[in-house]
Amino acid sequence: MQAQIEVKPSYGLTDSEIETMLKSSLEHAEDDMAARRLREQQVEADRTLEALQVALAADGQRYLDDTERTAIEAAAAELAQARQGTDAKRIKQAIQALEKTSEAFVARRMDSSIRQAMAGHQVDEFE
Repeated sequence: MQAQIEVKPSYGLTDSEIETMLKSSLEHAEDDMAARRLREQQVEADRTLEALQVALAADGQRYLDDTERTAIEAAAAELAQARQGTDAKRIKQAIQALEKTSEAFVARRMDSSIRQAMAGHQVDEFE
């Protein structure tokens, strides 16, 4: 399979001007992709930090001891700091570190939600 693009000048652009524009877009494609990766990781970092803050406010006292909360808050601070930078890979790693650090807390919250949803019901009702 072969793709082909034919570009015809419009609005007074010459073939040379169009060629220059195409070369420029190809030269900047990698930068554009890197900028997009960075922005996607920043958005994911924001989402993760916001969800964590909501979860901590709602259930932090109930499901975390001081040591766990301190570790989660340290990982969140690391993510917040990484998010301010320009290294998409570092942001992604900080997100993963925060998720790993908060796994037990998330599991406890999930278990509690499931128990509440199932209260007064039999398991076969959910099939």
